[in-house]
Amino acid sequence: MNVVVEEIEIRDAVEGDLGEILLIDGLVFSTTWSPSFLRQQLCSEKHSHRIIEKAGKIVGHSGLMRLHDEGHITTMAVSPNSQGFGLGRLLLADLCSSAISLSLVAITLEVRVGNTRAQSLYQKFGFVPAGVRPNYYSDTGEDALIMWLDDLFDEKVQETIEETNKKLLQVKVKNG
Repeated sequence: MNVVVEEIEIRDAVEGDLGEILLIDGLVFSTTWSPSFLRQQLCSEKHSHRIIEKAGKIVGHSGLMRLHDEGHITTMAVSPNSQGFGLGRLLLADLCSSAISLSLVAITLEVRVGNTRAQSLYQKFGFVPAGVRPNYYSDTGEDALIMWLDDLFDEKVQETIEETNKKLLQVKVKNG
């Protein structure tokens, strides 16, 4: 399913999007996935990768890996010049909606302990800290905060997804 409203579209990533995804990652992350690893993610049945376009230009992306009845957010990034407009929140709402449509009950992620902005976003959706992975990030040795959203079907989670979509998209759904 593609979500399309005016100039914003969220859709499944395709191999032709690889270059733009890697470009965004190079602007956002200190280390990036290799093109071959990203290509594997796009082709895997256990992974889904979504992109958000604004006026036809890819400005962000997200990845979700399915493990039985749980999901793991593998990546999420918004281009620096497109941050601060709610696009990350839209991507997270889309990830949660995708997980729900796959009948996943919980979702987890790792985030840099110093990335309080991202942590705040995740907490708005109901993610809570569940532990720390010491020296998780190889580029700096920074720890990763493990966060869990243990009930995607919780009423508050559903309301947050709906509120995000209404506020930022005024939801119009186009199948495709």
